[in-house]
Amino acid sequence: MSGRSATWGFVLLAMVTGCRTLDRFDTSNGDAYCGSIVSAGFVRQGYPPNLRLALQLDMARLSTTPGRITTDDAATSPCAGKPRFDQSVLRASDEVQNDLLSTLDFGTGRDENFVTWVESSCEGPVLAVVSLMKNDEVEVRLLKPPPPGETTAGFALFQLTRRSGGCDY
Repeated sequence: MSGRSATWGFVLLAMVTGCRTLDRFDTSNGDAYCGSIVSAGFVRQGYPPNLRLALQLDMARLSTTPGRITTDDAATSPCAGKPRFDQSVLRASDEVQNDLLSTLDFGTGRDENFVTWVESSCEGPVLAVVSLMKNDEVEVRLLKPPPPGETTAGFALFQLTRRSGGCDY
């Protein structure tokens, strides 16, 4: 192999592997992922149509407490003046991390998916599925059990974009 082709091979390898680490999603510098619930009714069952979510991620804690979420609904939530989620900690489970469930695949465009539990301010535990996207955005799916006496579970999909300095809510 000539020196020139070896150099190009190294550059190509660095471009493919060196720039795509999950560390790029870390927001410990004060940034946050911010966005609104997707507007289609089937992806916001049990949640208000204008709900916004802020996500902070700590990639060094991906297998334990990878982040926190906050919603902007303190004035309208069922949680007596508190948002549904108020710096609520995402909690990863060793059991899920070691199960095939941890290999969830929602199709192309995702670098990583992980499943966590998060406690609502007043509605109990909710399952959160976080997708770290190849385009550097994040999707969060929240799944909550149906209220007593009802059959419809809650489901919400948020599409989030990184904001320097955090969200304005």
